[in-house]
Amino acid sequence: MACVVASFMACQSKPQNNVDEVAVIATDSAGVMDISEIYQGTLPAADGPGINYILTLNEEISGKDTLFSLDMIFLDAEGPDKHTSFTTKGKQQHIQKTVNKKPRKAVKLTLETGNAPMYFVVVNDTTLRMVNDSLMEITTDQRYDIIRVDDKKK
Repeated sequence: MACVVASFMACQSKPQNNVDEVAVIATDSAGVMDISEIYQGTLPAADGPGINYILTLNEEISGKDTLFSLDMIFLDAEGPDKHTSFTTKGKQQHIQKTVNKKPRKAVKLTLETGNAPMYFVVVNDTTLRMVNDSLMEITTDQRYDIIRVDDKKK
């Protein structure tokens, strides 16, 4: 996890000042505007109280994968109450794998920066959990869950 965070910090160049509001609108190839599902949660961090993830998944259009946007706010990164934020974007892909003889659905996030993809397994209708590329959970007492905070709107 620390490597993933370090690679994001090294490759991102778009700091954000206002992290209280998230409004993400995506455009498909036909030019149709589409507001999608937004997931949010604070995941553990190696060198701080956590990283607030705000993941926006655009809806699939005609069964085709679309884009995502991920805002990461590194809490207390530069001291108490001094957060640093980065935004990354890329292609999202819905995948399925068998893990321990059970089918698992997940979202693969391929970053436009070329860094290693990120994976979130679908826990239920409102929860995604960060996992490794084999769709296996990170072994720790802490959860790596992000929760849907916005219903689909059209």
